[in-house]
Amino acid sequence: MAGLSKGLIILEANERSGTMITANFALENGREVFAIPGPIIMEEYKGNHRLIQEGAKLITSSKDILEEFIEFTKK
Repeated sequence: MAGLSKGLIILEANERSGTMITANFALENGREVFAIPGPIIMEEYKGNHRLIQEGAKLITSSKDILEEFIEFTKK
């Protein structure tokens, strides 16, 4: 999936999960990675938070994604 799309949205990811492997693959291949933040005490979102800390785009609505791709098409 990560290789076929322009971007990847991470909904929920443990730090050591298949989702994180896919996210890292997307980053290595120049794809945009978006992550939805979650409760900081829940293990299920620790991967999301790490990705955001490392530069993934934080998204809180579909508008965040649309704005990114509108900028992308202007380049």
